[in-house]
Amino acid sequence: MIEAIVGLKGVGKTATILDQITTLSDNDENNIVCIEYGKRFDGRIPFRVRLVDIEEYPVQGYGELLAFIAGIIAKDFDISHIFVDSVYKVAKEAGLEGLEEFMARLDELSKKWDVKVIVSISEDPNNLPESVAGYVSYHE
Repeated sequence: MIEAIVGLKGVGKTATILDQITTLSDNDENNIVCIEYGKRFDGRIPFRVRLVDIEEYPVQGYGELLAFIAGIIAKDFDISHIFVDSVYKVAKEAGLEGLEEFMARLDELSKKWDVKVIVSISEDPNNLPESVAGYVSYHE
């Protein structure tokens, strides 16, 4: 239950995430968390969405990001959606190494707790490993 929004910098991944968040937040049953890097979304998303600036937490790498997301889910069992904008920046990982394992483990976590996770990845879709390409729902 994960999706990846993929494309090179500047193609509209963040706008796509903002549109999805806004649409989903119209439904009172959705409980949405958005993890960003650097308060880019302040004032741009509905007040009902929990906005987390990863710079405020000591998260470094895909493993720690996965643990951080698991902690968010453990704290609040009724989360329906988690968005991660710019996964490379949020995880402080600059590339594909480790992304495949991260996505597989994130998928397991999301299925176990019935949470849809949407991540944006600044990458040429043609460069993605086949297993990660299987999660792509939107690309430019």
